[in-house]
Amino acid sequence: MNILITENQYKVLIERHEEFNNKPAKDFDQMYGTALSHTYDFGDGLTSDDVWKLWTNCRDNDECDGLKPILNNLQNSFPYYDMGKLDIPQKVWVIQGMASEFSPSDIVYFSIHGATYKDNADQKRLESHLPDEVKRNIRWVLSPDSIEVIKNRFGIYEI
Repeated sequence: MNILITENQYKVLIERHEEFNNKPAKDFDQMYGTALSHTYDFGDGLTSDDVWKLWTNCRDNDECDGLKPILNNLQNSFPYYDMGKLDIPQKVWVIQGMASEFSPSDIVYFSIHGATYKDNADQKRLESHLPDEVKRNIRWVLSPDSIEVIKNRFGIYEI
């Protein structure tokens, strides 16, 4: 099947496409009444969506000046005791996590300690006790703190 679109439709659909700032922990909170997401103060009235746009602009267009003030203020806006020891890629991962409104413990677990879903045996054990619908809505790497919150919310006492 061939579909024809006009040049204006192309511009709207393709050229002006902005990447959506996905916030899976916030979505999970709304669906299941948990408190796994976190809203951060980026300063200058910036929202998490504003910061996401700054990050994607840096990634896609190498225009990173907008991220510099956020990087320089990270020690004041993110609760991690050893921020000065992180390299720039780790700090950018922290900013990505903040823009996605993940909890500080989830961001530290993934961005700083390098946890992945593949290696997160506790998360996989937790998911084996959850209904399929709930499992599908966990779309990020859970820290031990978030695993405990979900266990408590769904009455899972051992995994």
